[in-house]
Amino acid sequence: MILSKKALTSLLLLSGLAGCGKSTPPLYSWQNFQTRQYVYMQGTTDPTKQILDLEKDEQKATAKNLALPPGFHAHLGMLYAADGKTDQAQQELNKEKMQFPESTTYMDFLLKNLGRPTQKASS
Repeated sequence: MILSKKALTSLLLLSGLAGCGKSTPPLYSWQNFQTRQYVYMQGTTDPTKQILDLEKDEQKATAKNLALPPGFHAHLGMLYAADGKTDQAQQELNKEKMQFPESTTYMDFLLKNLGRPTQKASS
């Protein structure tokens, strides 16, 4: 049986499309994390609101059995610290360290300075 060019092209196209049907699940549950970080850094929201939003995002990710993205626990830890909850901040920074060992040096720096007053640059 010899296939015509048209039939062969159609067969190749169909087999290519069949491979596209399979989707790889996301590695991380990003949700609105990047936007939340940006908004917080702009100073247009308070730590308490961000904490509640991120805690909800964490619950959603856990329900879907998805990992949280790099920086999630670190950002949540910094929010806890800004809200005066140093114990919870410490827990989150340690979670970041465990999930992403490459962040250890920075997380250790943050942990060492946790609770210390920050110095503002003089104008």
